[in-house]
Amino acid sequence: MNIGFIGFGHMATAIFNGLINANFIEPREVYACASNYEKFKERAAGLHVCKTAAEVAQEAGIVFVCVKPGQVEEVIKPIKNQLRGCIIISVAFGLDFDKYEEIFEGTDVKHISIIPNTPCEVCQGITIIESKHNLSDPELELVKGILRKLGEIEFLPSEKMWLAGEVSSCGPAFAAMFIEALGDAAAKYGLDKDAAYRIVSQMVAGTGRLQLEMGKNPGDMVTEVATPGGVTIKGVNALRGANFHDLVALAIDAIENS
Repeated sequence: MNIGFIGFGHMATAIFNGLINANFIEPREVYACASNYEKFKERAAGLHVCKTAAEVAQEAGIVFVCVKPGQVEEVIKPIKNQLRGCIIISVAFGLDFDKYEEIFEGTDVKHISIIPNTPCEVCQGITIIESKHNLSDPELELVKGILRKLGEIEFLPSEKMWLAGEVSSCGPAFAAMFIEALGDAAAKYGLDKDAAYRIVSQMVAGTGRLQLEMGKNPGDMVTEVATPGGVTIKGVNALRGANFHDLVALAIDAIENS
């Protein structure tokens, strides 16, 4: 089954590359369009470049909608009848099942909303999936199979989906800031910066994997490493003294209050 992308920005690129890296698809099985056809054609990596969203709908059985949330209705509504027979996977943050039902009013288009994140590009992502959808069981299994190629999946009710998405899809930026800060701190004392970033990134990846596989409480993981009288506890106490938890929470507070 051919896969389509309506919109091909950073997130669509991450999904595309992730599916390629997972050996799930080949570029020739992908049909995509972007706002600037000529520029997109120059950077497209072997996939079929379409001039319009209608062309994507005609060629693909599964269509990722990856345009900005404010553009979804104007792009999708004119072609809603052409999307019959497709499975629509929305990547537009903030647009849930009920909103798409309004957009697709009068049709029987199948659709489901998700929030992926950029680590999908290396098949290490987490995709939040809205529990409310109108897919059949076989269609849902197909979608789950595709998204599992990109990493882990998590189903949540509509009212919890966007909060989880703030953590999962915005979180890579916060994590990258931590990687940069810790790496730069090591470089300050003489460690090669590129080596510092590699070491910190692997440490972050490994710590996350440890928590997931062992099911450990993060607070207990701190205690295990920060033994009394050791060097780690000095750094932990410094972060606690700077209200590290509160600083991190400020990021979510800012999003929630925006």
